Amino acid sequence: MNFKFPKDFLFGAASSAVQIEAGVGEGGKGADVLDYYWTLYPEKYGQADPSKAADFYHKYPEDIKMMKELGLKAFRFSISWSRIYPNGMEDGPCQAGIDYYSDMIDKLIEADIVPFFDLWHCDMPAWVMEKGGVLSPDFGDWFAEYAKTCFTAFGGRVQYWSTVNEPNVNVMAAYAWGITAPFEKDIARSVLACHNMVLAHFKAVKVFRELNIPGKIGFVNHVQLAYGLTLSEEDQAAAERNMGFYSNWFNDAMLLGHYPESVVHYPYLADHLPENYQKELDDNFIACDFFGINYYSSSVVKYEKNDILDYKIYTDYLPKDDYGFTVNPQGIYDTIMYVQNRYPGIELAITENGISKARTGNYEEELDDDYRVSYLREHLRGVARAIEAGSPVVGYFHWTLMDTNELYVNGYSHLFGLLQVRFDKPTLDRVPRKSWYYYQQIIAKGEVN
Repeated sequence: MNFKFPKDFLFGAASSAVQIEAGVGEGGKGADVLDYYWTLYPEKYGQADPSKAADFYHKYPEDIKMMKELGLKAFRFSISWSRIYPNGMEDGPCQAGIDYYSDMIDKLIEADIVPFFDLWHCDMPAWVMEKGGVLSPDFGDWFAEYAKTCFTAFGGRVQYWSTVNEPNVNVMAAYAWGITAPFEKDIARSVLACHNMVLAHFKAVKVFRELNIPGKIGFVNHVQLAYGLTLSEEDQAAAERNMGFYSNWFNDAMLLGHYPESVVHYPYLADHLPENYQKELDDNFIACDFFGINYYSSSVVKYEKNDILDYKIYTDYLPKDDYGFTVNPQGIYDTIMYVQNRYPGIELAITENGISKARTGNYEEELDDDYRVSYLREHLRGVARAIEAGSPVVGYFHWTLMDTNELYVNGYSHLFGLLQVRFDKPTLDRVPRKSWYYYQQIIAKGEVN
């Protein structure tokens, strides 16, 4: 039995500017947080030198030709805010940055590939961070003005706009977990940062609506489905609290206009929210068109009394890839159904899904990625099953098109790409892996075996 997809299904691949672009300092680009902080704290970013990426900045025309050869129907990428506003909003946008992305978008359209662009994907400009980052009361206005510039310059050609990628990771990693700049571990400041990010999203969507831009706008978030360890009410409620804290904090706010009831009253979070937070959500809420799900893994959660949210996470019940993600193909189906039931009527896309292997240095052996072929097959089966069950999933974007700078210490030590990047050669050749050819067959047939 083969699993079939709708005729207009968007088979895609995803990458981000900060992870494959390079071109640091070229075309008028200002420093983003990775460019800036990598030079100050190389021990915090490990191998993630942004200047040594796959050089998509110069090689995008030939890479788009390879996308067309692969058969991609859509490509998800991000605009680097620091290419558009290198030094601050007051100086106005950088025309060279606008021209760069404009030409890229045109070439995608010429190749019959739908452009799907994120406004913010892990690369906040350094000047924004210096002025307070997401904690600044001006952040939402800066973000909305940046969004307006992009909508005006590229509107009508980009069919899907995402305001932010993985706000639960980007914001929490910076302010609660101490993984990225400004490397804070302060739950109070992280809750405020999350609230400001939600408001910034609403402001960008409002601008999109006011400009009457053709296309659709939404956001992308990492959804890690939590299963209760047992069927007990306590464990099931604990799993829902985990979902409320990790994924639904943003999902509920952006799609429903309120924070999750499962966690919003816990002092761990509630004590740090602005006094008038719900009024601010009510006054600014504006519906979006789609929700992008980044699915990599799932977890198992058990009730445990503690000072946080009364649960404990287990990840040892399932196999893991070399990156540390649990591998659970059933989880992609369960996640889609969970999201569909929680947010009925919203268009869905799997905006990231992929598996990592640690780099060995043997480029020939690394082309033979049967593990990724199996991963693609099993996860696409789950997507097809969800569509057959009535879920409004319009596309699937494999993470990633080519080997990429996996941020937060790992750098280029993990392989996610359908295309191998020969970092040992100055030409940075792209070489298709076995999974590239397998995905090519799936796209051509519109079905997975």
